[in-house]
Amino acid sequence: MKKSLKTIIRSISFLSILTLTCSCNFITSTQKNVSLLSGPNKVIKPKKTKSLDDRIYGLKYDPNKILSFNGEKVENFVPNEGFSTPDKYIVIKREKKSISDSTADIAVIDSMNDKTYPGAIQLANRNLIENKPNIVSCERKPITISIDLPGMGEEGKTTITSPTYSSVKAGIDSLLNKWNSHYSSIYSIPTRFSYSDSMVYSKSQLSAKLGCNFKALNKALDIDFDSIYKGQKKVMLLAYKQIFYTVNVDAPNHPSDFFGDKVTFNDLAKKGVNSKNPPVYVSSVSYGRTIYVKLETTSKSANVKAAFKALIENQNISSNSEYKNILNQSSFTATVLGGGAKEHNKVITKNFDEIRNIITNNSEYSPRNPGYPIAYTTSFLKDNSVATVNNKTDYIETTSTEYTNGKITLDHRGAYVAKFNITWDEVSYDKNGKEIVEHKSWEGNDFGRTAHFNTELYLKGNARNICIKAKECTGLAWEWWRTIIDDKNVPLVKNRKVYIWGTTLYPRTLTEIE
Repeated sequence: MKKSLKTIIRSISFLSILTLTCSCNFITSTQKNVSLLSGPNKVIKPKKTKSLDDRIYGLKYDPNKILSFNGEKVENFVPNEGFSTPDKYIVIKREKKSISDSTADIAVIDSMNDKTYPGAIQLANRNLIENKPNIVSCERKPITISIDLPGMGEEGKTTITSPTYSSVKAGIDSLLNKWNSHYSSIYSIPTRFSYSDSMVYSKSQLSAKLGCNFKALNKALDIDFDSIYKGQKKVMLLAYKQIFYTVNVDAPNHPSDFFGDKVTFNDLAKKGVNSKNPPVYVSSVSYGRTIYVKLETTSKSANVKAAFKALIENQNISSNSEYKNILNQSSFTATVLGGGAKEHNKVITKNFDEIRNIITNNSEYSPRNPGYPIAYTTSFLKDNSVATVNNKTDYIETTSTEYTNGKITLDHRGAYVAKFNITWDEVSYDKNGKEIVEHKSWEGNDFGRTAHFNTELYLKGNARNICIKAKECTGLAWEWWRTIIDDKNVPLVKNRKVYIWGTTLYPRTLTEIE
C-alpha cells in the first residue's frame, strides 16, 4: 500500500512538471508569434515596397539636364541678299541668334488630356518636352487632389481611389459642381492673366519661347516660315494665357505611395522607367484658355514690330502714315484653346478689333465657359522636386528692308557758267552674302552749264554715300571757280531738288526735299 502511494505521488509530480514545461513552451512560442505578427511600434514596409522605393531613390540622373531641349544648330546661311523691283531695292539681312529659357510649366497644345491629368505618371524624356509624354499605366494607390477655387476650404479636395484619366476628371467635375452650386453666387474667380509676344523666325525659336511643341499649334496658325526666311513676310505671335483655376496633387511621402502593393520596380522598368527615363508625376494642372494671335504683314518696313506694338496697345496711329501703311498690308489670325470655344477655334480677320473682342469675351470661368487644360507642372517621384524644362536653340533673325528709288533734280538759273559733280555708291551682295560696293558718277559731271539748265538723275534704291557738288565761274583770276554747294553723304529721297541762281559775285542756292 505504501509502495502504491509513492508511485501515485511520483506520477502526479511528473505530470505537473510536464504541464509546466509545456505551458512555458507555449507561452514562449505564442510570444514569438505575436512579436512576428505585430512587430515593433513603427510600421515596417514590406520588402517588395521597400525595394521599389530604394530602386527609384537609386536612379541616377541630372534633373537639370534630363529635360533639356537643344533645338536647331545654325551653321551655314547667307547673311545678306539684295534684289531690285521696278521701284525699290530690297535688302534681306540674316543674323544668327540664340534663345534659352527655363520653365516648369509645359503648355498644352494638342489633345493629350488623357496623358496630362493631375496625378498621371510620366517618363521624363524628350517626348515630354515635345508634348508627346509617355504615360506609365499600372495599379495605383489613392491620391488626393485639391482645387484652388475661393471659399471651398476643406471641401475643395477629394480622394481618387484608383487614379485614371476618367476617375480624376470625374473628381474634378465633382469639385466644380460643388463650387457652382454653393459658392459661385458668393465668390468671384479672379482670372490670372499673362501675355507675351515675339517676332517669329523659326519653329524651334517659338517652341523655346512658348514652352511647347509648336508643330501642333502651327496647324492652326499656318505660319509660313519659308516666306519669313526669304524676307517676304514678317510675323509677330501673341500668347494670351488666362488661368481660371489650378488642380494640385498632394505629394507622396515615398514613391511607393503612388503604386499598388503588387507593383514592383521590374513592372515599372517594363514600362520604360530607368535612369535615362526617370518617373515624374503631374503635380498640378492649370485650367483656363489660351489665345494665340498671329499678326502677319508683307510690309518690308523696319518699323513693323513698332506698328504691331502700337496696334496691340491700342495707340492712336491716325497721324502715322507709315504705321497705317504697314497695317493695311496686314492680316490677323486668332486661335482659341479652352473656354466656351471649341478646341482650336480659329478666326481670321483684317480688323484687329475682332481679336480684342475675342480676348475680352469669355475671360471668366462659368459652367458655360469651362476651363481647358492649358499648362501643367511635373515633379520627380524620386524627391518631389519640380521638373524644369530647359530650352536652348539657335535661329536666324531675318530682317527685310525696302529702299525706294529716288532722283536728284538739278536746276541752274544763275547769271554765270556752272558745273555739277554728282557721285554715289551702289551696294549689292554676291551669292555668299558679301557686300559689293560699286562707285558711280554722273556722265554729265564737270560740264559747263549755262542758264537755264534743268535735268533729273534717277538713282536706284541701293544708292549710298551720295555727294553733290556745284561750282560757279566767277570771272576772277584768283578764284576762277568757286564751290557753292558741297553736300556729302546725303540720303536718297524721293526727289532732291537742287537750285542755283544769282550772280557771279552773289550766287544763291536752295535744296528742297520731297
